[in-house]
Amino acid sequence: MKKILLTGILIFALGACQNETKQNSETDTSVKTEKQESKTDFDHKAYKMKGMIIAKNTFKVFKSNIQTIAAKDGLPGVVDFCHENAEKITDSLGKLHNVVIKRTSHKLRNEKNKPDADSQAVLENYLKLQETQKPMEPVVKKAADGYVHFYAPIKLKKECLKCHGTPGQEVSDEIYNLIKSKYPNDKATGFKEGKLRGIWDIKFLNTANK
Repeated sequence: MKKILLTGILIFALGACQNETKQNSETDTSVKTEKQESKTDFDHKAYKMKGMIIAKNTFKVFKSNIQTIAAKDGLPGVVDFCHENAEKITDSLGKLHNVVIKRTSHKLRNEKNKPDADSQAVLENYLKLQETQKPMEPVVKKAADGYVHFYAPIKLKKECLKCHGTPGQEVSDEIYNLIKSKYPNDKATGFKEGKLRGIWDIKFLNTANK
């Protein structure tokens, strides 16, 4: 009887050990899978911080140049400067940071800045948030092109109304005619201070297929 009982206990113990081993194996597999997924994912917080820094620095460069030109050549000089140099500045800063810097909008001035499907979706969401007076936070996501993108709202500053406000009011006839001569299909007027002018779209070139 004791032998039968001892044998039963051994069989039970062996089965328990096997079950425990199986559970541990399943747990290890789950942990490994989670670690693998985290490795193949990207750090949203890090790219958000990088994107904000790049966008802020790019804005500073534009602002500094525009203030210098405005003091020297007035508003007509600013229009000429933006037409001839805006793309050069973003390209240059993009190469410096190994990114592609783009500014796009729902109301374009330069048609080269037309939004793609991903940035269009971000724009539309920001416009809905604006209508409901909800905060527009930066967005980091992997876009259809396989790269990680940083998106953030660009709100119109008061000083920008002279080129993006209402023609005949904030925008003088002289400046409006000059803008139209350089951008015949311009739609980037009629904005109000603090409203959504467009978005930053910063593509991180080191993130393809990550």
